[in-house]
Amino acid sequence: MSLINSSEPFGHLRIGLENLWALSNIYSLIYCILTLIILSKTKNLVKFYYSDINSNDFAWLQIFLYGTIVIIGIDISITIYEVLIGDITSAIGIIALFVVFLIVYLAYKGISQTKVLLPDFLLKKEDIPYKNNTNKTRIISNQTKIKHNPEELDILFKKLERLIRQQKCYLTPELTLKSVSEKLNISDKKLSYLLNQHMSISFYDYVNQFRVEEVKKKIVNPSFSKYTLLAIALECGFNSKTSFNRTFQRFEKITPSKFRNQVLKTKSNYDLKKL
Repeated sequence: MSLINSSEPFGHLRIGLENLWALSNIYSLIYCILTLIILSKTKNLVKFYYSDINSNDFAWLQIFLYGTIVIIGIDISITIYEVLIGDITSAIGIIALFVVFLIVYLAYKGISQTKVLLPDFLLKKEDIPYKNNTNKTRIISNQTKIKHNPEELDILFKKLERLIRQQKCYLTPELTLKSVSEKLNISDKKLSYLLNQHMSISFYDYVNQFRVEEVKKKIVNPSFSKYTLLAIALECGFNSKTSFNRTFQRFEKITPSKFRNQVLKTKSNYDLKKL
């Protein structure tokens, strides 16, 4: 009430321009669009540092940004309408309704909010993937490329393979590039170079190919016949059903359930032949 009753000290400067003044929130719209661009780059970078990406990792931020863009868009649309045609008495109520809905929805979604957020300096210094005309992923860098001895990289590759296979690090859902580099006693930059430049694979894909192979072994193993696919996936390092299904199908070109059915069918036919 005090805001409504009190006079604005500089109100005389805005006489006749009240609606046009409201268009000043366009800068917020520009910030939201720029943030979405940065978020897209961040999503690409995550695969080079983490071995598991949950579908909710960036959903909350995306919903927040898209929701804010919608609200600002409605506000701007109402302002333009009022400038050209006339005032809308319920304008504030319409915007408030969308704001309340967004707050409630974000609060609900916030329960599963991401823990995977990269610091800003990674966006400026690290390698960023892009697609070329042949649809093959290449790596470009904002910094001068580090040159390593090919023989040294081959030795490091063998150490990495030995570490992953013998210790089965991929069974750890929270496995990161940094934790693996510490086990190898090298910098995470060097390991990143080995994977991205020398092996042309992201850390995410490298680790998950071992997880998929482990899942296949367990599906074939009779000891795991009573396990659900999700239980097997969790045993092999995946931490969500969505991530498991998406990754398995990408590597094997078939869904986990169809793969299991094929295994069971083959086993059943083999048992019948023995009889």
